Amino acid sequence: MIFDLSQKHERSNKETFFGYFKDDKFIKRKGLGRVEKTDSDGNSLWASTKDEWLDLYKNKKEVPGLSVMKKVTWKDEWLAEAYMETDYTKLTPQDFQNVLNSYLSYLVKEGHVYEN
Repeated sequence: MIFDLSQKHERSNKETFFGYFKDDKFIKRKGLGRVEKTDSDGNSLWASTKDEWLDLYKNKKEVPGLSVMKKVTWKDEWLAEAYMETDYTKLTPQDFQNVLNSYLSYLVKEGHVYEN
């Protein structure tokens, strides 16, 4: 988060940039901590992700699922998720099947599946 403490928010009258930057292209490895992912040529995936995120922030771009601009006050929610739009065009039937499989495995694990 980046804050400008030099002026009160009520006076700024500007939209605030909210970025939902969740997948930074690192993975957790036991004993190593966070490890950077690479593509098939060995190039850093983080480098391109960082460039994209900085471009969105510096140019105040709105991208569904990644960033949004919203005028907020101290009374409003300050989480990106509150203002994000979901891009449903990226969903596939396999995504739906994965959620169903995950939910079913949860029910089985927790003992919530009963035979009639």
